[in-house]
Amino acid sequence: MKIQLFLAMSLVASLCSAAEPERVSWLEDVPFSQVVREAQNSPERPILIDFYAQWCRPCKLLDVMVYNEAEVIDELADVLTFKVDIDKPEYRDLKEKFNISVLPTLVWLDERGRELDRFTGYQNKNEFLEIVRSIRQGDDTFYRIIDLQINRPEDPGLMFDLARRYAEQGDRIRAEIFYRRLMGLRFRGDKSVVTHGMLGLAAMEELVGRHDQARGLARRAATSFTAEDTMATASLMAVAEFQGTLGDTTGVLDTYRRLIAFDDRNVVALDGFVRTATATGRELDQATKYGLRAVIMSGNDPRSMESLARCYASRRLFHKAKRWMKKAVGKDPDNERYHELLAQYMVEMEKSPFQYRGRRR
Repeated sequence: MKIQLFLAMSLVASLCSAAEPERVSWLEDVPFSQVVREAQNSPERPILIDFYAQWCRPCKLLDVMVYNEAEVIDELADVLTFKVDIDKPEYRDLKEKFNISVLPTLVWLDERGRELDRFTGYQNKNEFLEIVRSIRQGDDTFYRIIDLQINRPEDPGLMFDLARRYAEQGDRIRAEIFYRRLMGLRFRGDKSVVTHGMLGLAAMEELVGRHDQARGLARRAATSFTAEDTMATASLMAVAEFQGTLGDTTGVLDTYRRLIAFDDRNVVALDGFVRTATATGRELDQATKYGLRAVIMSGNDPRSMESLARCYASRRLFHKAKRWMKKAVGKDPDNERYHELLAQYMVEMEKSPFQYRGRRR
């Protein structure tokens, strides 16, 4: 009986062991100095640090959707992989050393502990493998980019790449130098790259509390383009989105207005102007005109109708708001938000019945 019980327990243990999924093997809860010593004992063995936190959802996604993939496990088999929980007091200095502000951040180092490259955020298996293999080949490492930039000092793409990487590493001085050099190419280099460089510099200014400078840089970026520039639309959309994060509604409206001047059939720009104007209660007459045009250009897209209805509601023209929301509901009857807005506008009409007497409904 005892032998049978022992065999049964052994079988259960073996099944549990077999069910345990394979994962990347990580060093954890050890000093960084120990990791570097271990890497140096294995010549040319690189180090990959995964900076994470228990509360970080993208970090958990890497664990359950990437680090358990056979291709990833094989790719990192000869890499010294080191997981660092940034909330543990013993890793506070290491977090500051590598300027970790975004999670997850993965830092690739040589066997001496010198950073070669980094990448942030969740990457799916294929994206992760592509980045790691590129770093291994030396095509896209930080020091490779430095060498290329020395030989091609006026290349805007290399300037932007270096500025971004220096900023990620916390080297604000070098990052700002390259961002400002990039701005010097404003009317000579690739305008799309230069624009993103100006936004990068603006983001740095915003980070240290220089809000006016950040807004000014973003507005200058928006004036770099003409209607003939092939990348004007995509770049100006990026500018408008960035201005929105700054809370610069004047800048956002001006950028959308510029986009519409370049292409008055651009539904995204038309709708963006309407939504921004409605949210701030500014330029509502102009927003109404753009809203009507957006509905026409979109082929009666219910989202454009909703934007137009909200604009009319901001002007307290609830009879018109109701009419357009009713059309939006007809186009998308399963959208609960549309039904709620329609009911809201009907209630507002009932509150002031004489205001709409004799008007078209």
